[in-house]
Amino acid sequence: MNIKKISMKKIALILAIAGLFSVQAAHAQKYGHVNSSEILEVMPGIDSLQIKLQAFQQDLQSMYENMMTEYQTKKEKFDREVGTMSSAVRQVREKELLDLGNRIQEFQASAQEDLEDKQYELAKPFQDAIQEAINKVAKANGYSYIFDTKTLLYYGTSDDITPLVKKELGIKQ
Repeated sequence: MNIKKISMKKIALILAIAGLFSVQAAHAQKYGHVNSSEILEVMPGIDSLQIKLQAFQQDLQSMYENMMTEYQTKKEKFDREVGTMSSAVRQVREKELLDLGNRIQEFQASAQEDLEDKQYELAKPFQDAIQEAINKVAKANGYSYIFDTKTLLYYGTSDDITPLVKKELGIKQ
């Protein structure tokens, strides 16, 4: 029975020591946060991204305006001539107007998606560069976790690594 007590005491002591080490390891983790939006705003070349995006948006807007002009012209012509049209012609023109209206609505929906896709395509290289810099800074400085402040609702004890990431990217403060 004494042997069992001694073995149980050894096991309890080993578990207590292991527990202390795991608590210390958990406290040894470093947390940091970064404001990637702030970095993105000052990155070299970001202004060309905005210019390209605006040009793309203007092209879409121009196409939309052309479609609306075509619709308004056909609608005005229809309204002027509706009294002199045969029933068959009126039905054909009404269908044309309806089809054109539907195409305009479809264009609006797809244009919004195209604009979002273009924004993603143009921003991806910048976002990838920021992520790579965050990874380097985190590894070089021993961080376990890095959070982005744009989606973080609360952060207590953590380091702001935004200046370090900017430095990694060659951005002057």
